[in-house]
Amino acid sequence: MYDLKDLPRLIIFLEVAKQGSFTEGAKKLGLKKSGASLHITSLEERLQVQLLNRSTRGIQLTEAGERLFSYCNLINTHLVESFNELQEIDHQPKGPLTVTAPHSLEQHVVIPVIQSFCEQFPNIQPCIITDDKPLDLIKNNIDISIHIGKLSDSNYRARNIGTINDVLCASPQYLERHDPINCVEDLYKHKWIATGWQQIKPQYSFVHSCNSDVEIFDFPQDMRANTLPAAFKMVELGMGIAILPDIYVINALNEGRLVRILPELKCTQWPIYAVHPYHGKVPNKIKTFIDSVENKIAEIIPQKNNTLFKR
Repeated sequence: MYDLKDLPRLIIFLEVAKQGSFTEGAKKLGLKKSGASLHITSLEERLQVQLLNRSTRGIQLTEAGERLFSYCNLINTHLVESFNELQEIDHQPKGPLTVTAPHSLEQHVVIPVIQSFCEQFPNIQPCIITDDKPLDLIKNNIDISIHIGKLSDSNYRARNIGTINDVLCASPQYLERHDPINCVEDLYKHKWIATGWQQIKPQYSFVHSCNSDVEIFDFPQDMRANTLPAAFKMVELGMGIAILPDIYVINALNEGRLVRILPELKCTQWPIYAVHPYHGKVPNKIKTFIDSVENKIAEIIPQKNNTLFKR
């Protein structure tokens, strides 16, 4: 039978399981590793089941542990939602707000939205985590993930908030110094700057606007950059050409610092999602922030024609 005294043990078990380590779990809770281990051993004795497999390489949840982790996580989510609801009785978003987003949306979308959000709601305490790789929301205590591309299966809730397009581009200085580009085949004669995701999947499909014909292009990868800002700067300095997200390069294109190459080709279009872990009543600050991000994306790239640039 459940006893309220078990609650601290369940909290310790949940954090250790999230972190995948007694050391890290204990550190998160301000405990000693030995204390955390003792509490979980007591919980296992109380339930008469083994929750964790321990080894020199770390810990792994047993089948019973997986089930208890799921229950504890659900309870924790409901508690967080309840506290958020109580905090927002006055309809004024407040408290911590942790957001993760890729580099392509950090500078022009997330940071400006955070700025206006904090001006409107001064009691918000934002934390921005910029990472092109998806992060686990529960393990990293993230409220909102702004995600580009296909979503993996999860128990999180997701909302489509826009789309972006890839753009084939180079600097005017680079194009002046090198052979003209009149077709996809000409691209092989040029220096290429590959971003992180293009290094993983080095083949790209271009679609002709006039007849929908598809041309496959293999990235030469003469130069590589593991972040979008680095790749953008390399292109801007005239080191080569690249395929970059329109939402990141639109200002540079409109100002003439970059030039769009082969505009008759359609590049890949990517959906943008706002993902959060709240299944019950979604906190007001989460809904309001997601609305703000969606509006900002539509402001920068009109969604009816999100390849609309000045010529």
